Amino acid sequence: MHDIRTANSADLGAVVALVARLQQEPAHQIGFHGETEAEVAEELAELSPDWVGGAVIATDRGGRVRGVLSVEVEGKRAYLYGPFVDVPANHPAAGQVWQTTADAMLTHAMKLPRLAGVEVLELFGHRKNRLLSEFATRHGAAVRMTTRRFMLTAAPLRSLLVRGPAQDDRVALLPQDPHIREAVARLHDRCFPDAATPGRRLVASDRHTVVVLMGERGLLGFAAGYTQADEYYVDVVGVDEDARSCGVGRTLVRRLLAELARDGIRDRAAAMIRDGNDASERMFTKLGFELHAEMVNYQADLTAGYRSAV
Repeated sequence: MHDIRTANSADLGAVVALVARLQQEPAHQIGFHGETEAEVAEELAELSPDWVGGAVIATDRGGRVRGVLSVEVEGKRAYLYGPFVDVPANHPAAGQVWQTTADAMLTHAMKLPRLAGVEVLELFGHRKNRLLSEFATRHGAAVRMTTRRFMLTAAPLRSLLVRGPAQDDRVALLPQDPHIREAVARLHDRCFPDAATPGRRLVASDRHTVVVLMGERGLLGFAAGYTQADEYYVDVVGVDEDARSCGVGRTLVRRLLAELARDGIRDRAAAMIRDGNDASERMFTKLGFELHAEMVNYQADLTAGYRSAV
């Protein structure tokens, strides 16, 4: 049985190494995390100014880090970056050890001051992460949606960046004009009504780069994303209903990637597409993106009564 405690700053290096190693295996992969030590370190640094205030550690008898669960809280919603539990694949009780340790870390995390008042838990992992699926079921987290991760790498990405964005004067970085910003926020909320980041917060975000395409009657569409340690991430692409199937989305993504590349060259670009969104899949495929992984989002409504498995 592992010892469970709140993290401290001295744990960070061991946590980054553990998470990056487990992220290489679909059976352990968590969707909120990247796949390299640089990406994981960047993500943990962005969770909050005080990562340790929302992280729980599992250690073995020698004090080595064997598990971690980091939590990001936005309003009444908490996102679980994990659980990660390092158990040998040939361990006779690997599944039981993983589940017992994960349950204990979540129980400890739910008592942290940061989680007071949280009403919803979000979990996100690879479809092949059966351990996470069983964990979610035991804690009353139902499947909310499935998504597919598309990636553009190596030569195809370099080729797209070399060609540059389409020469269209209507495409520009999001201006300070409050009317355009309000139009982007409204279109975002119309296209993504259940998004974790609402439109008003998106247009005010310091992290996101946002590009817009304007038409004679106003906003035709927008795209937003950001640069991570090893990739460009296309977060959202919203196109007005009357402007779809006309290449607006592809034009926006190409301009967005060109803007993100100003922060330096990355090896890949990525986008998450909700399963069943065939139009978006076609758009990214035409740009050269290929399917990389299938992910599952689980959600637990704590107002209905938190189902503890321990």
